[in-house]
Amino acid sequence: MGIMSGSLAYECDTCGTFKIYSAENSPEINCASCDKKLGTVSENWSLENSCPFCNCKSYYKRKDFNQILGAGIIILGGILSIIYNYFILMGFALLDVLLYYIVPDVAVCYQCSAELRGFHGMEKLEVFDHHTAELYQYTQNEEA
Repeated sequence: MGIMSGSLAYECDTCGTFKIYSAENSPEINCASCDKKLGTVSENWSLENSCPFCNCKSYYKRKDFNQILGAGIIILGGILSIIYNYFILMGFALLDVLLYYIVPDVAVCYQCSAELRGFHGMEKLEVFDHHTAELYQYTQNEEA
């Protein structure tokens, strides 16, 4: 059960650089800009383990789709339906369904928002839960 060509996306706490790191290259993950050690990924790491960046064990899954592009598609569909007719909305609804089934999932850490792709255990994750996110936000505010 080794790594499935997984990748990890994370924003460095020190310099603010966001980068996608491959888990195949090296078990140790260092920031590409400031060389700060961000975390370590063992050879058989999966989503059942704690986050390599913050040691949190809670993840959720969402679609790995650019949210700004998604909002743009919705706005374009709304504008076109006003200009032409409301049947255009059916086409955009069909596009939405197709994208839902085509676009893969990404795991996101509740605590540090690291994005984890291509690792075992994705199918066991639940979708985003506001209550869980608020609990992590509350504990971060308490520590600050």
